[in-house]
Amino acid sequence: MTHHNMALRRIVALVLVIAAAGFAFFALRDDDAPAATTGSQRLATPLWSPRRVPQPIIDAVGAQRLQSRLDAELGANESCVVVTDGAGVIASKSPNAAMAPASTEKLLTAVAALSTLGADFKYETKAVAPAAPANGAIARLWLVGAGDPGLATPEYQALVASDPETKDEVTTSLVTLADAIVAAGVRSIPGGVQGDDSRYDTLRYLPTWRDTYRTDGQVGPIGALTVNHGFSAFKPEPVPVDDPALFAAGELTRLLQERGVAVGAVPGHSNAPNDAVGVASVQSPPLHDVVASFIRVSDNLGGEMMTRELGVRAASQGTTAAGTQAIADKLRELGVPVEGLTLVDGSGLDRGNRVTCQTLVSALALGARPEFRAIWDGLAVAGQSGTLEDELRGSPLTGTLRGKTGSLQGVTGLAALIDQGRAVSFAFLAAGPFEESGGIAIRARVAEIVGRFPDAPAADQLVSMPVAPSSGAGP
Repeated sequence: MTHHNMALRRIVALVLVIAAAGFAFFALRDDDAPAATTGSQRLATPLWSPRRVPQPIIDAVGAQRLQSRLDAELGANESCVVVTDGAGVIASKSPNAAMAPASTEKLLTAVAALSTLGADFKYETKAVAPAAPANGAIARLWLVGAGDPGLATPEYQALVASDPETKDEVTTSLVTLADAIVAAGVRSIPGGVQGDDSRYDTLRYLPTWRDTYRTDGQVGPIGALTVNHGFSAFKPEPVPVDDPALFAAGELTRLLQERGVAVGAVPGHSNAPNDAVGVASVQSPPLHDVVASFIRVSDNLGGEMMTRELGVRAASQGTTAAGTQAIADKLRELGVPVEGLTLVDGSGLDRGNRVTCQTLVSALALGARPEFRAIWDGLAVAGQSGTLEDELRGSPLTGTLRGKTGSLQGVTGLAALIDQGRAVSFAFLAAGPFEESGGIAIRARVAEIVGRFPDAPAADQLVSMPVAPSSGAGP
């Protein structure tokens, strides 16, 4: 039995229960009780009338219309959709079909990260040395990465702030760390700055990813120590660095030199000694803010770094494989259905990922819980922010639909909440021979269809208005 048919049966059962209660009331009332008298006849609504329970009937008709419109829009295309209103599923198509999720998969990574690390968790990037500063000098400084995806220089922070889609992106200031090193009394570093990204493995890009993801700037090189998302430039073309830890050491060197610190040797890439002494550190914003930003701007590198951090926490392995296993295990633990789930990465870039619409809508629903509130707080707003900043603008859904988008060549998806007087949530995925722009148009049409629910006639159109009782007089 489909979810749609089950919902209709529940509505019919509700109507029968209410009707039975009405019959019982009239059967038990005192027939000898004096009747109220009025100056005019009362209008009579039959006891067995849908007008006595109009909303369930309206919802049932609305659900039928919604299902019919979705079926007409999607036809036999490879797609899945699940629509819920909080009480249950009101429309669906192939809810358990495993499909490529694109970036809607980030919802799953976010759930696992929040559950494992906690919304108040903060990444801490440390600067360490062989010994504390002596006469303003330390022999060498190591910048030790902790997986913070937001480490940034002022130039990068200005760049993201200038783009309406990324203006709310959360970052961690590398300047703050440079200032803290100077505040610790450091004036010279003869041995230079070294980058240490040993927390995660050094596989920079998954071998199954398209190389255009790198060259187009969709994702930088993965590592536990990454600054500016691993790009040395973004304009006129993105320039990914070969070694993100080395690049991070170079950027810190530059910032220290600007603050008057004499840095001797050229930047390098090596592991800090186990007995190194802390000199300074910088913390990221709380994970709530990091995750919200990750969802809103669809941060691919952030998803991959979170995934490897989950691998460290679950299996002491900073690998993508350990992290994706940790995500699947956490979802199962939380009661999210994982039938058909295949995770190759944590961002949704890999075309081998497989997720069902039922999994997505269940993960999205967790945002109602305080510990997962970052998920809902991070959803892009139609026509206003994030990846939906220029989508659905000017439609009735502007400002009322919040969602996580997903786009790849031939893949489109949207998991969203709509609040137009009543809360409705849905997950939609589709695959086919369409360009990315074509996929965006498809999900916009699906969103607009869902946004019309219940879109049913008023109660007086579903059921005749009450009529005055017959007076018994002849014509």
